Amino acid sequence: MKYSSRKRLRPTAGARKGIALVLALVLVVILSVAAASALAMVGSERRVVEDQEAASSAHALARSAYDQFIANPTGFLPAFAPTTFVGPDSTQFTFSDGYAWVSVQRVRPSVGGSLPLFLVRSRAVRTIDRPVHTPVAERVFAQYAQWQDLDMPAMAAWTSLSGLVKNGGSGTISGADNCGGATPVAGVAVPAIPGYVQVGGSSVPSGSPNILNMGTQAQANGMVGIDWVTILGGMALSADIVIPGSSWPSFTNPNYWPVIYVDQTSSFALPGSGRGMLIVKHDMTIGGSLTWDGIIMVGGRLVSNGSNTIKGTLVTGLNVLLGQIVGVSDVGNGTKTIQFDSCNVANATSRFNGLAPIRNSGADNWKSY
Repeated sequence: MKYSSRKRLRPTAGARKGIALVLALVLVVILSVAAASALAMVGSERRVVEDQEAASSAHALARSAYDQFIANPTGFLPAFAPTTFVGPDSTQFTFSDGYAWVSVQRVRPSVGGSLPLFLVRSRAVRTIDRPVHTPVAERVFAQYAQWQDLDMPAMAAWTSLSGLVKNGGSGTISGADNCGGATPVAGVAVPAIPGYVQVGGSSVPSGSPNILNMGTQAQANGMVGIDWVTILGGMALSADIVIPGSSWPSFTNPNYWPVIYVDQTSSFALPGSGRGMLIVKHDMTIGGSLTWDGIIMVGGRLVSNGSNTIKGTLVTGLNVLLGQIVGVSDVGNGTKTIQFDSCNVANATSRFNGLAPIRNSGADNWKSY
């Protein structure tokens, strides 16, 4: 039996170089595809981040324009009148990185004493840092709001939850409206005990009635209609001037009606004439010929000496609502005028009138066409 032998064929050096080249090319292709995929993924993620940043920026523009309009609707839209406005109407806000249009439309009029309801919509467009061939970032925020007027309950020219003593018959305490447009209120409103006491003289407060008996202390506390706890907590009224800490303001501007809050333990002596809303947490004194137009609310007792004048409404002894014992307020010697004035009361509270957003009624990215 014969066996034949064959030689095993082996690739030549040239063939081996060809295979290595093919493998190298395949490896290059694989690495290129992987690199391209990675770059595409990075680019995609970067684009997503940029889009999110642009959307957040547009949302901030929309909210900024909305908040500015809500704070001063008539300042940005003079045609806006809460009792007659129907709309829709809009105004533009310009920012360094974009712009926004705020539109307002009435969706329900005032019916049966209800507050009118409005829809306020802010559409913002971000114009900076926009990638090529991509649309601008837009965002729309909308919320329902009601127009509200802060009503300061004025039962009398002077309401005192801790009673009132007047020395002598000089001076005037009157509930007749100095502005002439409102129904007269009481001259003085006090609880039955300690009530109103006049020492000497025959002149008594005038109004409708002259002296309002508010009943028991509990009944008087319920009638006053002032949330003293909330006011002191700073939740209802935002003060422009806080004493101590700030100096007494200048009242050279006749349209300046600030809110001044005084929280000093010693009795606060009115340093000068003024106007607006004065909130004194503890006791207060007024001397000389100083004047005040607007509202004065005092937590403790008030002592008035001299020939001072208050036109608006005055409420003292409010710390009784906190369970504290407050001394009787005193109208001392001198000829003074304390008179109800509805216009001054309205001017002192006008800054709190406006559009009040309704909680849980906002819509982010409201559709626009």
